[in-house]
Amino acid sequence: MASKRRLVVKHSDDETEENISRNDRDIMIEGTWKEWFQLVFLKYCYAIGVLFLACLAPLEIVRQLDDELGLGAAFLAVLIIVPLGLFGYLKVWGDNGIWGSGSSDDF
Repeated sequence: MASKRRLVVKHSDDETEENISRNDRDIMIEGTWKEWFQLVFLKYCYAIGVLFLACLAPLEIVRQLDDELGLGAAFLAVLIIVPLGLFGYLKVWGDNGIWGSGSSDDF
């Protein structure tokens, strides 16, 4: 299998390795499979799942309940699902999360 090459240019500034944050593309190129799976793939699957739930739950609520009550409950469901999804994302992939940039796990 061909190995991937990447040109790394260091600036004249005194930047240490801890100050440089890695984005999803860097992890895809340089990281291990476990690191990519936990930090990139599961993050996108989580986001798609929360967005799916935020779309499907209000539509089902509107379908099941009466007009005015259904619209109010659907709006309330969106107001609950989106902040809970964001809170869960920050707990797992945020700066101080389990797999976040501030965690000390080495892969």
